[in-house]
Amino acid sequence: MPADSAAISLDWSQARRLRVHAQGLGAHRAANVADAVRNAAAIQAQDRLGWLLGVGTRSVGLTAADVDRARNVDRSIVRSWLMRGTLHLVPAEDLRWILDLLGQAMDSKALKRRADLGISDEDHAHVLQFFRDHLSGGGSIKRTEIEDALSAAGLPHAGQAPRHLLRTASMLGVICFGADHDDDEAHMLIDDWLPNPGLQPPDPAAELTRRYFAAYGPATAADFRWWTGLPAADTRRGFEAIVDELTPVSVDATAMWMTPEAASQIDQVLAAPDRQLRVVGPFDPYLLGYAKRELGVPDPLLKRINAGGGMIRSCVLIDGRLVGTWDRRRRARGLTVMVTCFEDLPADARTQLDAEFAEIARFLKTEINWSLEVESTA
Repeated sequence: MPADSAAISLDWSQARRLRVHAQGLGAHRAANVADAVRNAAAIQAQDRLGWLLGVGTRSVGLTAADVDRARNVDRSIVRSWLMRGTLHLVPAEDLRWILDLLGQAMDSKALKRRADLGISDEDHAHVLQFFRDHLSGGGSIKRTEIEDALSAAGLPHAGQAPRHLLRTASMLGVICFGADHDDDEAHMLIDDWLPNPGLQPPDPAAELTRRYFAAYGPATAADFRWWTGLPAADTRRGFEAIVDELTPVSVDATAMWMTPEAASQIDQVLAAPDRQLRVVGPFDPYLLGYAKRELGVPDPLLKRINAGGGMIRSCVLIDGRLVGTWDRRRRARGLTVMVTCFEDLPADARTQLDAEFAEIARFLKTEINWSLEVESTA
């Protein structure tokens, strides 16, 4: 399948396998934390186990301690509110230009929520200055301290106001998550935590678009808009800036795009053994990077991974197709995991499942005892 062809035709099963490869969940995985995050465009970071496994499943030989070190000590990755106004990990050198591109637009979507919380424009401006003054010189503030600090300064502090104010100050480029303190989240001024601003790409909108299609292709322009959360006009500009760089493909008559590099590897990826099983954690980017999830998750199973409350469950995939979910309970000696599959798994898939949980146990440096039940979806 030549990369310069405008008539590359794929079926859904092929597109899923290519997406798995693009996301770093295939045979070629990263050797360090920052590359694992960069190759996925970003890693969802609402849930600690989710962001740890988001890196672990896309890398080779790393441990959860390596991810913590990269975030807390090396500062090669950073956590903040970014795409769609949700928490992500990104390479540290990318934080400022991504915030410049997304931050104001994402924060604007929260204006009604801000008003509902009783936070006036004047309050908001004072809070941003409070963070600049209070944290100046390398100071940090823990999540458990923020309410008292805001109260002492005469600023809104009741209910959900502290979390909203942390989010808005992060989206507007004032603060970000720094090193954890005593197992508690802490925030610092971006300029103190990341004093090296890094290089801004010549066209940030084009660069973000390029990274999305490298990590999620084949995908649609609507998928890219969903992933960013930006208005259509903004994502259209980024897409149009690089569309001539992309290779068009047709996935069951749906027009999609992927990078030429990925298109040149189609034959290689599809020639690899199929029926490859992967276990991914909660909020995995593979499941959250598209406007519609029907390629990876059949409609009848959507509620099985997202039953409400904003939670995206940990999943079992075969060639990028959802076949089950898993839940964990912490025990005195490690984790007990219950896997619920929606179809019978052949012996080779069960062998792969065992290997996946053995690798997760190594990554987390814990014991995992897992069991399997098959549940009909009829």
